[in-house]
Amino acid sequence: MIRFILLIFAVSLPLSAGIIPIKPREVGEHPGLSGELAASLSTKRGNTETDNYAASAKMTYDSNATYLVWGMVRAEYGEAAGTKNTNNSFAHLRYIHQVVGNATVAEVFGQIEDDEFKSIKDRALAGAGLRWRFWNEHHAYGGLFFGLGAFYEYVGYSTQTDPLERNGRLNAYLAYTVHFHKDAMFGLIGYYQPRLNEFSDFMVNTSAKVEVPIYGRLYFAFLVLYTHDAVPATGRKMDDFSQLTQLKWKF
Repeated sequence: MIRFILLIFAVSLPLSAGIIPIKPREVGEHPGLSGELAASLSTKRGNTETDNYAASAKMTYDSNATYLVWGMVRAEYGEAAGTKNTNNSFAHLRYIHQVVGNATVAEVFGQIEDDEFKSIKDRALAGAGLRWRFWNEHHAYGGLFFGLGAFYEYVGYSTQTDPLERNGRLNAYLAYTVHFHKDAMFGLIGYYQPRLNEFSDFMVNTSAKVEVPIYGRLYFAFLVLYTHDAVPATGRKMDDFSQLTQLKWKF
């Protein structure tokens, strides 16, 4: 089973690599207040001089009846040979309400973010949509979810050449999760977000994750992330790829 999951992960890398946690949350899954803290650190000294730090925190309140709400913040910073090469952060808030049990839910969300090396000084968005569950995570083949909605975004750039953007975008995503070997989990999610009035201006965000328990509430996670922005800021590349190892504590 583990070899099968790793094979799926390897095949998925060219296609995937999110905005929200990879595993969709469902009402009644963890009643009450819960959360998780995650951190990663990479340091090299000698012929290569690099430092990279990332940290995130997530809190969820699950009513165990009809709704749940969760919020997440994340920040990343890095240097190479004393020169800054990574600096980004974001915060996300999402409300989920049952429409037809857990199979169909409504989602309302908001997000703010910045990324110095994508020339994004500030970006804010708000939107809503529906999410359908085809299989839950206890299904023999894992859990499969599809979400469809829209959001309005404001984007301010740090460059002098890029205009301020105010866009409406479609928001479609497909998520897959499967558990193996007790609390270990593999997840994959992909977003497609074109402008409503110009589909050639689109963004793709994909992530894959393997998460395994270490001891008690302490987990190890390995993530691969890929993003494509068809119309990036002036002088910036359309594609970004990264991988991240994390230590995560759940409570």
